[in-house]
Amino acid sequence: MTIAKRISFVFYLLFLPNILLSQVLNTDSLLQISNALRREGAIFTRDGKHNEALEVFKQYLEYRKKIFGNENYYLATAYYSIGISYKNLGENEKALKNYMLSEKNMFLREPLNYGLLGNLYINIGNTYRAKLDYTNALKYYNQAVNFYNSQTPINTANLVDSYYAIAEVEFVTKNYQSVIEIAKKCYASADTSNQIYFDNIMGGSYYNLKQFERADYHYNHAISFSQRYYGKGLDLAYAYMSYAEFLSAINNFEKAIENLSLAYKILQNQQNFGRELSNYYEYEGNIYRNRAINTQEINRFRREKKQNLIKSIDSYKKGLAALEVEQTNPEYSDIKVRQTRSLIDCIGLIKVIGDVYHEIALLDNENKGMEFSKNLDYALSSYNNTSNLIQQARKEISNDESKIQLSNLQYQTISKIIETAYLAYNYSKNQEFLYIAFNNSEQLKSSALFDKIANELAQENSLIPDSLLELERKLNNTIANYSELQYEELSYNEPDSSLLEEYNDKIFSASRQRDELNRYMEESYPDYYQLKYSNSALSLNEIQDKVDRKEAIVEYFLAEPASEKINNGNETDTLASLYTFFITNEKIDFHKKTLRPSDIQALEETFRFMSSTDYMFTHNEDAKQYCISSHNLYNLLIAPFENDLHEKHLTIIPDGKLNYISFDGLLKTLPDTSETIRFNELNYLVKDVNINYANSVNIFLKNKASKPKLRNHTLAFAPEYNSEEFKMTGTSYKLAPLPGVQKEVDEIAKSVNTTIFRSKDASEQNFREKSGNFDILHLAMHAYINDSLPAYSRLAFSQIADSTTLDNDGWLNTADIYNLDLNASMTVLSACNTGVGKLQKGEGLMSLARGFLYAGCPSVIMSLWEVEDAAGTKIMTSFYKYLKAGKTKDEALRLAKLKYLEESNSRLSHPHYWMSFKCIGDNSPVYTSYDLYFFAILILLIIAFSIDQGIRIKKARRNRQA
Repeated sequence: MTIAKRISFVFYLLFLPNILLSQVLNTDSLLQISNALRREGAIFTRDGKHNEALEVFKQYLEYRKKIFGNENYYLATAYYSIGISYKNLGENEKALKNYMLSEKNMFLREPLNYGLLGNLYINIGNTYRAKLDYTNALKYYNQAVNFYNSQTPINTANLVDSYYAIAEVEFVTKNYQSVIEIAKKCYASADTSNQIYFDNIMGGSYYNLKQFERADYHYNHAISFSQRYYGKGLDLAYAYMSYAEFLSAINNFEKAIENLSLAYKILQNQQNFGRELSNYYEYEGNIYRNRAINTQEINRFRREKKQNLIKSIDSYKKGLAALEVEQTNPEYSDIKVRQTRSLIDCIGLIKVIGDVYHEIALLDNENKGMEFSKNLDYALSSYNNTSNLIQQARKEISNDESKIQLSNLQYQTISKIIETAYLAYNYSKNQEFLYIAFNNSEQLKSSALFDKIANELAQENSLIPDSLLELERKLNNTIANYSELQYEELSYNEPDSSLLEEYNDKIFSASRQRDELNRYMEESYPDYYQLKYSNSALSLNEIQDKVDRKEAIVEYFLAEPASEKINNGNETDTLASLYTFFITNEKIDFHKKTLRPSDIQALEETFRFMSSTDYMFTHNEDAKQYCISSHNLYNLLIAPFENDLHEKHLTIIPDGKLNYISFDGLLKTLPDTSETIRFNELNYLVKDVNINYANSVNIFLKNKASKPKLRNHTLAFAPEYNSEEFKMTGTSYKLAPLPGVQKEVDEIAKSVNTTIFRSKDASEQNFREKSGNFDILHLAMHAYINDSLPAYSRLAFSQIADSTTLDNDGWLNTADIYNLDLNASMTVLSACNTGVGKLQKGEGLMSLARGFLYAGCPSVIMSLWEVEDAAGTKIMTSFYKYLKAGKTKDEALRLAKLKYLEESNSRLSHPHYWMSFKCIGDNSPVYTSYDLYFFAILILLIIAFSIDQGIRIKKARRNRQA
């Protein structure tokens, strides 16, 4: 359309009322106008004028509705175009809403237009990726692959585009080998542009896999192809920048600057904003930041280094401006990114600005003063902005998997916040920095689990109908069931592709419905939205007020070793740091300890000794080494506040590898290692202190605040196995008989009112049906841990050979447990390894026990390693007796362990026998204490005695008067 025609067309639209227009113009004229509007919007989009494009596309939609009605296939492109405009403006939720309307109208056509649906799903995937919801992004990209494969003939270019989108998500989530496999599969059939993109992403993958020569080859190949086929376009600029980033990472700064300059010559003529320009400024900032200073004179080094770091901050801020972030000074004010071209790039730039301020502060570490304090404040402000943006993204995501992926990203920021806050606290002794450090440590502890609890509270306290909550539960079950079927099918050597496609369609459909349901609940129930997105975490002062005078809480944050680049491109590890928060109702302490390699070794050796399957053949030298390592750990972890633990219940919030340790077995004093070690005589911490564990202080206190109905009724499952064989992740296993568990549940029934399911009755289906009606769940059975896919770790119920449903196949996996609706106050997992699993930054152990906490059970008794049958029976029997006597859960477990130690010889007192069980979560008693009954009776007797004495005195007075 010419400029003159465009002006007259706009004038025509402005001054001819729509009502008159609809009466005067016929359908052909309306179609002509709508098509012109579509072209107009496309021009605005091409020129980066997205607000103008959005307004034109909205008019385009209205004209299409005049012609075709409110629901018609021909409305799909209008909703699609509006969605793209909203996506370009950073309005991701509005984009998704319009994409879904586009999809709805696309499905009104028969036969389906697979090519258009594939394009739509790529854009929906891009929007989820922009929201940092990588799980949903992959689902839509894979569905786009299915649509493109359904075309006749197949559009190879579109198919390759979808595979590249998948590769990008795999790269972001650090699955570099998967990226390379996708690239190799698609490279030959890709067009030149996609080959360039694949070369760049392979270069990045090979760099992260430390294969620098291959990385260099692919970066240069991308540059060569770009020069040959596209000249000085954005593809070439991007190739130069990617190579410059690689060169900077291996400390080849001169060549990096050369390539970056070549990129800028292209960008300055083509872009005033956008991701490519933002990437340029980020790479420029990285080069300033990492540039070597060639001097041996320390003051000159600091001066020049600081100048380079300040230059890098300026570059990073230009990168934020290129993303159209309104506020580009994260050290001065809060940043709320509502419209940005890339949330992940924005978060990365704000974090790196914090990193640089932190680095500048460390240059002044020896001569601390106002500059040191100011730069720490700037760093904390930038990190806080980063953390807030990630938190906002987390709450907009409905699936646990994507939340966990975000926890990995959040860990990098929060680790820096705590380190910086400790430096500021140590310098100023200002309590505010202690609060900042603690609040961020809490934010990272089991954050997906905390989100689940907060969301449930929001649902309970809002007006959402039960029918919608039941629908959400059913969708979650559908996703879990078909995901399990998909996982099982993929484990075969030759999986059935038609079955995989069917399962994938079911998962995709249920996931989409769940997301639409969540979006509907947020839009339709404002009270739910407000509660869900409010900050429900307790402040440190509130926590201290809620801590009982007999309680002490210690929370650890283990900052993993950071990797530092050295001149040859290899990496060297720095030392780990352990931050400790100690909380009682009277005091709060904040400590830091730099961990030596020997400390990490002591931790690993202690766990290895406790959990070793060779415990029956322990040599005295191994026992001595355990004593030394365990005592060293006690000095590191407990000794700094041992004087404050007298008559306290200790709740431990572990972090990192500390999750694997049973603190019961830490030795307060070192025995005479010149003598034979007698395990039953060692001075274990458990002999003096009740020890409980929790995922976070907030989760611990929220669970304690809940008031379960004390029905005091136990449901016990004790299946009988007949050495049934099964396969998991390609490995064969046998379900060995557990004769002790039958005795175990019988002994428990003598102490507490118990309903027992055994043999074939101990089925998965019976557990699903009955578990919501009991106060205590006791599962005495085998468990199998899947470290590669924690959601498919499983409990082994009675195996039903002829079962045709997933609900009764004998296997209850972690994903199934997540979707149970439990009302129990405690679950006892008297099984093997129920408390271990893959260690996930920001979440802790992805164990079966976590599944029960996630399902709403506030307290779990679990095991850290395989429990010896007879010892486990004795400990569990005693545990329930003490529980019945009104002891708290942690004290009942401690007393049961001590009773076992008292009755066992040195060999049977090996830590492996008795130390595995842990109490995690709410440690409140389940039963009323006998002591309370005693005191009640005593008080009644005193009252009766007083009344009797009063009567006697009155009678005596009357007799005297007579």
